[in-house]
Amino acid sequence: MRLVRRKIEGYEYIHAFYTYKDDKDVIDSILEKAYNLSGKVNPHSSGGNYREENIRINKLTGGLLLEHAVTEAFKIVSERNNKKFEISSSSFEQDQSLESMGFNQVDLELDIDGKKVQVEIRSSFSYKTTVNRLFGFPLKNDRGAFSLIGWYKSANKPMEVKKDYYIFGIHFYNPSLVIDKVKNQVEVMIVTGASKETLEKIGFDDNLRQQDAVFRIINPIKDAPEVSTVINKILGIS
Repeated sequence: MRLVRRKIEGYEYIHAFYTYKDDKDVIDSILEKAYNLSGKVNPHSSGGNYREENIRINKLTGGLLLEHAVTEAFKIVSERNNKKFEISSSSFEQDQSLESMGFNQVDLELDIDGKKVQVEIRSSFSYKTTVNRLFGFPLKNDRGAFSLIGWYKSANKPMEVKKDYYIFGIHFYNPSLVIDKVKNQVEVMIVTGASKETLEKIGFDDNLRQQDAVFRIINPIKDAPEVSTVINKILGIS
């Protein structure tokens, strides 16, 4: 796989590219984990709708692909700056019944100089908008097409534990195509990120058109920090 730093209207993001020919071991591992996790994750969406197994597998595959891309971005930045760290990802082995008490799995946990940092990875699929509108260029009606989502509560999740950081990525295709794409060639954009403190400071609450839900968001995306800035901050690189 390869990572490329790109800009749109001056806003920088990271574009990740995979080919099954070159990244077979990575893709096979992601698919195996997605199928294994499909029976362990909460089958309901944040809006409370039940998701069939194939939909869960598609979403999980996309999320795990982004998680891998973000992990590789951390590794590249750390190597360039001679910054050592350890990283682990969630196994989803926790008791899901504890979610009602505010328990939630951590996507990535970094150990940096003995300090634990929790990072939530958010991903979404976009096939009805443009890259410009994704970031909020041009901005219409004071809202961008997508938001950086932090913590939330919904019809089936009374509360979610706040993580230290949130990183958001986009797959620019219909989620039903994800399996075919990862077995050929696939791209994912690491779009943006923010700390818990940034979300508290410049974010706001919104239901995102989902009944009985409250999401802490930053919208438009271009108002959130660039993802490279967030990665450097997490790793303690000035």
